Amino acid sequence: MADKQVSGRRGRAPLFAAGLALALAVTLPAAWAATTPQDRPAVPAAALRWQPCPAGDTPLECTTVTVPVDWAKPGGRTLTLKVAMLRATGERRGVVFTNPGGPGVSGVRNLPGLARRFGAAVRAGYDIVSWDPRGIGASAPVSCPDGADAAFAALDVPDSVAERVRYERAAATWARDCRRQSGPVFDHVDTLSTARDLDRLRELWHEPKLHYAGFSYGTRIGLFYADLFPHRVGRMVLDSAVDPASDEADFFRGQTRAAEQAFTDYHADCGNRSGCPLGDLTVAQARAWLAPLLRADVQLNGLLPNILRQPGTWGSLDELLGELRAGVYQPNGESGSDVANHAVNCLDLPDHRSAARIAADTRAAAARYPLFGRLMTGSVVCTEWPVPPTYRPHRITARGAAPILVVGTTRDTATPYDWAVSAARNLSSGRLLTVRGTGHVAYGTNPCAGEAIDRYLLTGTPPPAGKVCAAPA
Repeated sequence: MADKQVSGRRGRAPLFAAGLALALAVTLPAAWAATTPQDRPAVPAAALRWQPCPAGDTPLECTTVTVPVDWAKPGGRTLTLKVAMLRATGERRGVVFTNPGGPGVSGVRNLPGLARRFGAAVRAGYDIVSWDPRGIGASAPVSCPDGADAAFAALDVPDSVAERVRYERAAATWARDCRRQSGPVFDHVDTLSTARDLDRLRELWHEPKLHYAGFSYGTRIGLFYADLFPHRVGRMVLDSAVDPASDEADFFRGQTRAAEQAFTDYHADCGNRSGCPLGDLTVAQARAWLAPLLRADVQLNGLLPNILRQPGTWGSLDELLGELRAGVYQPNGESGSDVANHAVNCLDLPDHRSAARIAADTRAAAARYPLFGRLMTGSVVCTEWPVPPTYRPHRITARGAAPILVVGTTRDTATPYDWAVSAARNLSSGRLLTVRGTGHVAYGTNPCAGEAIDRYLLTGTPPPAGKVCAAPA
């Protein structure tokens, strides 16, 4: 899932969130329940009030869409979603909705970069539309009181059971403070609600089927949508897919495994980069040197997995690690709690473990994954979240859906390849496209995958079963 973009090596981004399946269905408005998409009254997108909102030289247009805060109470409170569109450059064939990942990431702000992933033929025929999901960006964002984020971010990762108990109490206080400030939307930023918002966007465009491309966390949105509305699925691409059968513990085990493997691949590539500062160390020696530095600096520990995510940013990591080895590294002082990231994840990722169990899991993860195991496993907060999760994990089959293209990179640095394999296998119409290599999100970085995805979006025909794309030479 495309997370917050790392702009320079000092950028800080949230960990990607795991996709989970729907268990507690929310009732649709009665007027919709017995109708097909073609029967329902719909407002064409042209009826929305569009305003130019260019991003540099990208000619975006923006509007707002009103949706219920609580989809179970469609006549109750509402919120507005910010939506952005990049119009088709040629003869229009329809619209492709897209999400860059996260959670906690603005689709509007990232639309220019997202649009560049699509091939020229897709851009010519389709409007590309993204939005800020509820609780994020300009769509009724959740927030925390002044000072609350900094106080929470300053907490050390707990090691003992007693430390874990104190950490959970502090996390619960922080979350309650953020809930009070954010208002009712805080309880309804789950991905299930976002999937229903996406269906509302489909209706406003008067599209009988949803064409959608989701990346990383965005694949969770797509999976949830397919689970809720399988017969409304058109052409759906899920690139760097999550496993919707995971709970919070499963998710962080997978994320930690992927991040640790990414460091191994980064080190193995040292010989191809003149600026790599670890060329004189074995990978074991490099871990032994780096692990205590990460343990002493939680901000640094949170930053490294994001820079590791794409080989294209490894040069920035060379610079940072070079400063560390030279003893001249200076933290930038930025910190944050990523409350939107936590708020979404804790509604999507059940975690019923005790403090003792989490402390034991943290010790085991630190031993197996010395760089990232302690932070990723020990800093979870969902056990004490003030709003209960909305469902329990399960396999998503989406029976009756059109073919869904699932893309998995064999050495994905954030969402392990086996998650994509599992998601595709469980979908009744899933088709797996395997991409060999290291990185996160293949579309726009692997030409073979790009051609296959473009062809699917244009024709509806997925690549043949067993299709494998080699890493670029």
